[in-house]
Amino acid sequence: MIQFLQQEFGIFPGQSFKIRQYDAYYDGHHIYILIKVYEQEQEELQVRYEMTNYLRQNGEKFVPAFFAATDGRFVKQLDENYYIVLKLEQWRNKPYQFPGRRLAYFHNHGKYFRSEKDVLNRLGKWKELWESRIDRLEKIWQQNVMNQPNNDFERLFIDSFPYYAGMTENAIQYFVDTTIDEQPTGFDVATVCHERFTMDTWTDPIILKDPFDWIVDHPVRDIAEWIRHVYFSQPQMVQKPIQKFIQDYETQTSLSPFAWRLLYSRLVLPIHYFQCIELYYARLADNFDNSMTGEIKKILNQSGDYERFLAHFYDMAGAPHRSLQLPKLDWFN
Repeated sequence: MIQFLQQEFGIFPGQSFKIRQYDAYYDGHHIYILIKVYEQEQEELQVRYEMTNYLRQNGEKFVPAFFAATDGRFVKQLDENYYIVLKLEQWRNKPYQFPGRRLAYFHNHGKYFRSEKDVLNRLGKWKELWESRIDRLEKIWQQNVMNQPNNDFERLFIDSFPYYAGMTENAIQYFVDTTIDEQPTGFDVATVCHERFTMDTWTDPIILKDPFDWIVDHPVRDIAEWIRHVYFSQPQMVQKPIQKFIQDYETQTSLSPFAWRLLYSRLVLPIHYFQCIELYYARLADNFDNSMTGEIKKILNQSGDYERFLAHFYDMAGAPHRSLQLPKLDWFN
């Protein structure tokens, strides 16, 4: 691989290490990150390149640049695989003290990003995406019901799916009602977001703001997924971290009523359950992973507590829900 970097990119590293799942190299001045890409991602690569340039131009720190090979191209082939290189000119090697505030800066720098290609845009598409996702799972569920489950995981999936399908319907309805009842404000515009922003996203020994994590969406997507991750990491100690995160975020920009309701609809959506089921069936193609049975049991055992969390979320998060007239779901009362 070092020979590939030398010949194709003119990079002569003296040190190699890992940043997340990626191979990284240091030449004494800069860090270079090697990322495997796929032919079908050509349109996505173009948008990720545009996002990177947009954030860098708007002053976002520690964002890598796409690094061109010696022939001027960004994608290079080695054997049967394709690679690009990201170049980090500056980097941060300690976690942010105020991640909520830092996320608000990130969203402000990514605000109004536009691309001619729509491939990474999720803004306004939640209903269709959520319906498509639950429909795919329902087909798997129906097959399991007809064919009989093979193990404990599949039995638990068969028993639990109707409950989470109902929860999904509630999330979709709350989202739809929000788009009807509330007017978006200046806060409620497209920005660069993360596919799944968590407590761990910016905590690596070398913090990487990874273009391959990014999509275009409403900023509360990141806030909701951070809260979800906090809840399932430490369900007994969520109120203070959530309030602190949102308060820090709102030192830069306040959430609108529209945003609060979108945030809530996303938390109602049982993405954690979806991911567990999808991961099980993705791994099943290779071998049955017994650890997934423990994972689904954990989710099901926490379902009552999560309902109570959602029932009191606006109070717990410090939302001005009375003055903003933010509705609660009857399902959780």
